[in-house]
Amino acid sequence: MTATNALNKNTAKNTSQNPPIMSDVHAVLKLIETFGSLLVEETKALKKSDFKHVDMLQADKRQYAREYHTLVTRLSERKHEIVQLDMDTREKIVRARTQLTVILNENVKALEDARSSAKRLVDRILEVARRSVTDDSQTNYSAKGKTQAYKSSMLSLSVDTSL
Repeated sequence: MTATNALNKNTAKNTSQNPPIMSDVHAVLKLIETFGSLLVEETKALKKSDFKHVDMLQADKRQYAREYHTLVTRLSERKHEIVQLDMDTREKIVRARTQLTVILNENVKALEDARSSAKRLVDRILEVARRSVTDDSQTNYSAKGKTQAYKSSMLSLSVDTSL
Protein backbone atom coordinates (compact mmCIF):
# COMPACT_ATOMS: atom_id res chain seq x y z
CA MET A 1 0.00 0.00 0.00
CA THR A 2 1.44 3.39 -0.97
CA ALA A 3 1.66 6.39 1.30
CA THR A 4 -0.98 8.19 -0.80
CA ASN A 5 -3.44 5.31 -0.43
CA ALA A 6 -2.86 5.19 3.32
CA LEU A 7 -3.41 8.96 3.57
CA ASN A 8 -6.62 8.72 1.54
CA LYS A 9 -7.82 5.86 3.74
CA ASN A 10 -7.08 7.87 6.92
CA THR A 11 -8.79 10.95 5.46
CA ALA A 12 -11.85 8.87 4.54
CA LYS A 13 -11.86 7.40 8.06
CA ASN A 14 -11.61 10.88 9.67
CA THR A 15 -14.37 12.20 7.42
CA SER A 16 -16.68 9.36 8.39
CA GLN A 17 -16.03 10.01 12.10
CA ASN A 18 -16.25 13.81 11.87
CA PRO A 19 -18.37 15.87 9.52
CA PRO A 20 -16.37 18.04 7.15
CA ILE A 21 -14.89 21.02 8.99
CA MET A 22 -16.78 23.48 6.80
CA SER A 23 -20.14 22.18 8.00
CA ASP A 24 -19.08 22.83 11.60
CA VAL A 25 -17.72 26.26 10.64
CA HIS A 26 -20.97 27.20 8.91
CA ALA A 27 -22.97 25.90 11.87
CA VAL A 28 -20.92 28.02 14.30
CA LEU A 29 -21.20 31.12 12.12
CA LYS A 30 -24.96 30.69 11.80
CA LEU A 31 -25.34 30.07 15.54
CA ILE A 32 -23.23 33.14 16.37
CA GLU A 33 -25.49 35.24 14.16
CA THR A 34 -28.68 33.83 15.73
CA PHE A 35 -27.37 33.97 19.30
CA GLY A 36 -26.07 37.51 18.76
CA SER A 37 -29.48 38.63 17.47
CA LEU A 38 -31.17 37.18 20.54
CA LEU A 39 -28.69 38.93 22.85
CA VAL A 40 -29.23 42.25 21.06
CA GLU A 41 -33.00 41.77 21.45
CA GLU A 42 -32.55 40.99 25.15
CA THR A 43 -30.31 44.03 25.64
CA LYS A 44 -32.93 46.30 24.04
CA ALA A 45 -35.65 44.78 26.25
CA LEU A 46 -33.49 45.29 29.35
CA LYS A 47 -32.92 48.94 28.46
CA LYS A 48 -36.69 49.37 28.10
CA SER A 49 -37.28 47.49 31.38
CA ASP A 50 -39.44 44.97 29.48
CA PHE A 51 -38.74 42.12 31.87
CA LYS A 52 -41.54 39.92 30.54
CA HIS A 53 -39.85 39.89 27.15
CA VAL A 54 -36.47 39.26 28.77
CA ASP A 55 -37.95 36.32 30.66
CA MET A 56 -39.47 34.95 27.47
CA LEU A 57 -36.01 34.88 25.82
CA GLN A 58 -34.25 32.94 28.59
CA ALA A 59 -35.00 29.38 27.40
CA ASP A 60 -33.69 30.14 23.90
CA LYS A 61 -30.69 31.94 25.37
CA ARG A 62 -29.73 28.91 27.46
CA GLN A 63 -30.22 26.58 24.47
CA TYR A 64 -28.05 28.75 22.18
CA ALA A 65 -25.36 28.96 24.86
CA ARG A 66 -25.29 25.15 25.16
CA GLU A 67 -25.18 24.71 21.37
CA TYR A 68 -22.42 27.31 21.08
CA HIS A 69 -20.37 25.56 23.75
CA THR A 70 -20.80 22.20 22.01
CA LEU A 71 -19.85 23.51 18.58
CA VAL A 72 -16.88 25.52 19.80
CA THR A 73 -15.61 22.55 21.79
CA ARG A 74 -15.94 20.35 18.71
CA LEU A 75 -14.07 22.88 16.59
CA SER A 76 -11.32 23.33 19.18
CA GLU A 77 -10.65 19.61 18.97
CA ARG A 78 -10.02 20.07 15.23
CA LYS A 79 -7.41 22.85 15.37
CA HIS A 80 -5.23 21.13 12.80
CA GLU A 81 -8.09 21.32 10.29
CA ILE A 82 -8.91 24.93 11.10
CA VAL A 83 -5.34 25.95 10.33
CA GLN A 84 -5.79 24.44 6.88
CA LEU A 85 -8.86 26.58 6.11
CA ASP A 86 -8.47 29.46 3.69
CA MET A 87 -7.60 32.84 5.22
CA ASP A 88 -10.99 34.37 4.36
CA THR A 89 -12.86 31.67 6.30
CA ARG A 90 -10.56 31.95 9.31
CA GLU A 91 -10.96 35.74 9.34
CA LYS A 92 -14.74 35.33 9.11
CA ILE A 93 -14.65 33.10 12.21
CA VAL A 94 -12.53 35.63 14.12
CA ARG A 95 -14.77 38.56 13.11
CA ALA A 96 -17.91 36.67 14.13
CA ARG A 97 -16.42 35.66 17.46
CA THR A 98 -15.24 39.23 18.12
CA GLN A 99 -18.66 40.63 17.25
CA LEU A 100 -20.34 38.12 19.59
CA THR A 101 -17.95 39.15 22.38
CA VAL A 102 -18.90 42.82 21.90
CA ILE A 103 -22.61 41.90 21.95
CA LEU A 104 -22.11 39.75 25.07
CA ASN A 105 -20.32 42.61 26.86
CA GLU A 106 -23.16 45.02 26.03
CA ASN A 107 -25.66 42.43 27.25
CA VAL A 108 -23.80 41.89 30.53
CA LYS A 109 -23.67 45.66 31.10
CA ALA A 110 -27.42 45.94 30.45
CA LEU A 111 -28.06 43.06 32.87
CA GLU A 112 -25.92 44.73 35.55
CA ASP A 113 -27.65 48.08 34.98
CA ALA A 114 -31.09 46.46 35.27
CA ARG A 115 -30.03 44.66 38.43
CA SER A 116 -28.69 47.83 40.08
CA SER A 117 -31.79 49.75 38.99
CA ALA A 118 -34.05 47.12 40.55
CA LYS A 119 -31.93 47.20 43.72
CA ARG A 120 -32.27 50.99 43.94
CA LEU A 121 -36.03 50.67 43.49
CA VAL A 122 -36.29 48.03 46.23
CA ASP A 123 -34.11 50.14 48.55
CA ARG A 124 -36.31 53.17 47.89
CA ILE A 125 -39.49 51.18 48.59
CA LEU A 126 -38.00 49.84 51.83
CA GLU A 127 -36.95 53.34 52.89
CA VAL A 128 -40.46 54.69 52.33
CA ALA A 129 -41.97 51.68 54.12
CA ARG A 130 -39.67 52.16 57.09
CA ARG A 131 -40.56 55.84 57.31
CA SER A 132 -44.28 55.09 57.07
CA VAL A 133 -44.23 52.79 60.10
CA THR A 134 -42.65 55.41 62.35
CA ASP A 135 -45.12 56.45 65.00
CA ASP A 136 -44.69 60.12 66.03
CA SER A 137 -46.57 59.58 69.27
CA GLN A 138 -44.86 56.35 70.24
CA THR A 139 -43.90 56.24 73.88
CA ASN A 140 -40.44 55.08 74.80
CA TYR A 141 -38.59 54.86 78.09
CA SER A 142 -35.31 56.53 78.90
CA ALA A 143 -32.49 54.85 80.78
CA LYS A 144 -33.90 56.38 84.01
CA GLY A 145 -37.35 54.89 83.35
CA LYS A 146 -39.08 58.11 82.37
CA THR A 147 -41.42 58.12 79.40
CA GLN A 148 -40.47 60.05 76.29
CA ALA A 149 -41.75 60.34 72.72
CA TYR A 150 -39.50 60.74 69.72
CA LYS A 151 -39.83 60.44 65.98
CA SER A 152 -36.98 58.07 65.37
CA SER A 153 -38.64 55.10 67.05
CA MET A 154 -39.49 52.50 64.43
CA LEU A 155 -41.26 49.23 64.18
CA SER A 156 -39.27 46.33 62.88
CA LEU A 157 -39.60 45.79 59.10
CA SER A 158 -37.93 43.04 57.16
CA VAL A 159 -38.26 42.31 53.43
CA ASP A 160 -36.46 39.84 51.20
CA THR A 161 -34.39 42.09 48.94
CA SER A 162 -32.72 39.49 46.77
CA LEU A 163 -33.30 39.86 43.06
